[in-house]
Amino acid sequence: TTADYPIVATSSRVVEHMHTGAITRHLPWLVELMPEMFIEMSEELASEKGIANGDIVVVESARGASIKGRAIVTMRLKPFQINGTTVHQINGPWNWGYMGLSKGDRYNLLTSRIGDPNTGIPEFRAFLCNVKKA
Repeated sequence: TTADYPIVATSSRVVEHMHTGAITRHLPWLVELMPEMFIEMSEELASEKGIANGDIVVVESARGASIKGRAIVTMRLKPFQINGTTVHQINGPWNWGYMGLSKGDRYNLLTSRIGDPNTGIPEFRAFLCNVKKA
C-alpha cells in the first residue's frame, strides 16, 4: 500500500554506460565519469528523511527487495500534489550490476516482473518504494 511504499520511483539511463553497463563499466574513463550507483531525490524528501547529499541510502519496494546507492539531492525533482496529498519521487539508473570496475546494486531488482498482456514487456520504469538513510 502507499502507507508502506509512499514514494514513486522511476528509472532512467546514464549516458556514460550503455544499456546495463556490462561493457562500459569495464572502461576506466567512463567509470571515472559515472563511478557508482546513485538515487536522485528532491530537497524536500531528503529533508523529510534526514538524508544529506552524498549519504548512502536504501531503497525498498513491495517485492521485498532493497538496494543501496549514493543520494543525489537535487532541485530537478519536486514533490507532486495529487488530490491534496504530497507525493515524492526518486529516480535511479538501471546501468549497474555485479561486474566491472564500477559495481552496484541493480535498480530493476525493485521493479515488478508483470508484463503488458499484449506485448509481454515488463514494467521496469515506475513503481512504489520507500527510501531511508543506510
